[in-house]
Amino acid sequence: MNNEAVMRELCDVHGCHTVVLYGSRARGDHREDSDFDVLGIRADGESVRDARLWQGGFLDAFVYPEAALEVLDPEMDRLAGGIVLCERDGQGTALLARAEALAAEPAKPLKADDRQLRTSWARKMASRIRPLGPEDLEANYRRAWLLHQLLEDYFALRTLPFKGSKLAFQWLAVNEPELYRAYQAALEPGAELAAIDRLVELATRGQT
Repeated sequence: MNNEAVMRELCDVHGCHTVVLYGSRARGDHREDSDFDVLGIRADGESVRDARLWQGGFLDAFVYPEAALEVLDPEMDRLAGGIVLCERDGQGTALLARAEALAAEPAKPLKADDRQLRTSWARKMASRIRPLGPEDLEANYRRAWLLHQLLEDYFALRTLPFKGSKLAFQWLAVNEPELYRAYQAALEPGAELAAIDRLVELATRGQT
C-alpha cells in the first residue's frame, strides 16, 4: 500500500475528488505498520468511515460530502500537518489551512469541577487496582483504563492540546522527562504498583 494506491481507492470506491493524508505518515514519523489516515471529500452523499485491512496495511478513512465540512469540528485539528494527495478547486489546500488554524487555537482550560473530578478519579483508580488475587479481572481492567486515560487527562489538566499518544509522549520526553520516565516504568509489562502510584502522583501533582 502507498499514498497513490490509497488515493485511488478513495476516489474509486467513494467517489472522492479530494484526498488528504494526515497523521504519522504525513509527518514522516510512521512505522512500517502504521495506519494510513486519510480524509476524502466528495460532492454529496453520506459521511462514512471506511476502516479496514487492505493491501497488507490498515486503511482508516473518513469520507465527507462537501456540505459537511462547511463548519469544522474542533477535532479536525488532527489534519494539521497533512498532505494533499489530490484535490478539486483547491479544496484540500483550503481544508488544511482551516485545520492549521484550529490547531493553533489555545486549549480551553477545564472548569474547576472537571479538574477536581479528573484528579480525584485518577487517585481513586490507583487505590482500586490492588488485585484481590491473581485473577482479579476488575482490578486489571481498572489498571489498563487508568494508564490509558491518565495521559489525556494530564494534558487537559494543564490546558495543553492532546494530539494522540505518539505526539504526547514525544512532548513529555522533551518537556517533562521525569513524567516520561514514570510512564515508561508504569507501562512495563508486570510493572509494580509502586510505579503506577508514582505516575499518578506526578501526573496529578498541583491539581487540587
